[in-house]
Amino acid sequence: MATISEKERKILSAELHRVPNFGIPRLNLEKEFDVLQEVGEGWFAKVFLVEHRDSRTELVLKAVHKDSISKKDVIREFHLSYNLGLLNNAKVFIRTFDILFESNDCYLFAQEYAHFGDLTANVSDIGVGEIYTKKVAKQIASALDFMHEHQLVHRDVKLDNVLVFRSDFSKVKLADFGECRKKGSLVIRFNEWVPYSPPEIVSTAQDTPYPVEFHHDSWQFGIMLFLCLTGNIPWQKADKQSDPKYQMFSLWTHSQFGKTPKFFKILTSKARRLFRKLLEPNPAKRVVNLSDEIGKYVDDKWLTKVPEKPTDFDELNSNMSMLSFHSSLTDKNKLLATLTRFGVETTVDRNLKKDRIKEWIATSTIEEEEGEDEEGEGDSSWDSPGSEQASSSQHSK
Repeated sequence: MATISEKERKILSAELHRVPNFGIPRLNLEKEFDVLQEVGEGWFAKVFLVEHRDSRTELVLKAVHKDSISKKDVIREFHLSYNLGLLNNAKVFIRTFDILFESNDCYLFAQEYAHFGDLTANVSDIGVGEIYTKKVAKQIASALDFMHEHQLVHRDVKLDNVLVFRSDFSKVKLADFGECRKKGSLVIRFNEWVPYSPPEIVSTAQDTPYPVEFHHDSWQFGIMLFLCLTGNIPWQKADKQSDPKYQMFSLWTHSQFGKTPKFFKILTSKARRLFRKLLEPNPAKRVVNLSDEIGKYVDDKWLTKVPEKPTDFDELNSNMSMLSFHSSLTDKNKLLATLTRFGVETTVDRNLKKDRIKEWIATSTIEEEEGEDEEGEGDSSWDSPGSEQASSSQHSK
């Protein structure tokens, strides 16, 4: 990705919060790309690995169903993802190409391909180890600090949204800016992922507004690091009334001589101090300068021993549930083995899978007709993956 000048950087920074309004071009997907395979699927989105026919570049297309997102919100996500990547030279943010278009059912935009998937696919039931966790911590802390410097709060820091580009975790990037908002803006509590949510959000009633703050990211960052380090989530819900594990943690943080929770005993005293700052129940006291804080502890030992695999069924089930709808490779293999044992067919014909993908694409592809487009929406031009210049009509307004 080409670097930008200091003048361009200042302009991008100033325009970051001004989400543009422009016509999204309609495109025939199969004319522009060869679809190689589906690499991810969520409740409202699918991710395809494709090859751009003109440049023969591999990239991914994120397809978000129109029923789940407004045009304004998809432009916001695209705008933030694209420009954060430019400002940071795609060092710690996913690189988003200047490619956004729509089909009958979906909005689609293009990003670089992470060959090692996300952290969910890499974290086992005993974590990824101390060395790799520290590498992840330094890079994602840098990404969040960069966002906070630009008055942005990610709001969705979790395993799924950290992509792995090298097997030794020396290159990971923060992705998915669909929930990202400016600090201080009001959002409605609707569908937050509870195991990652801080207590001040958990205690907010559904459909009630609350202000977006940097310390929300700090909490989620702390939960994600705990998962990387141990393979376990410390609690299911940051609520003293309904979750005994969180109640024990809360008591510990408020007492100098409180009993250390069982699930924190695997950590060294230095690591406990770090996590107490990241997971401070009082948001006003929670640390927000993440790179500085990680830097204080990165040379210290964090684990007293290698985490043990959970043996209790309820605990194992609890650990699996925190992985959102993407299970880890270990969990997938366990599930497949169980299904096979009970005679359930688990093999997949890759050719049939590709045919299903093509069928899905075909049913959602818009065939453009002359004179059909509204003013400003008929221009289907965009920069190819080999181009580094932003579309002035889409990204600099």
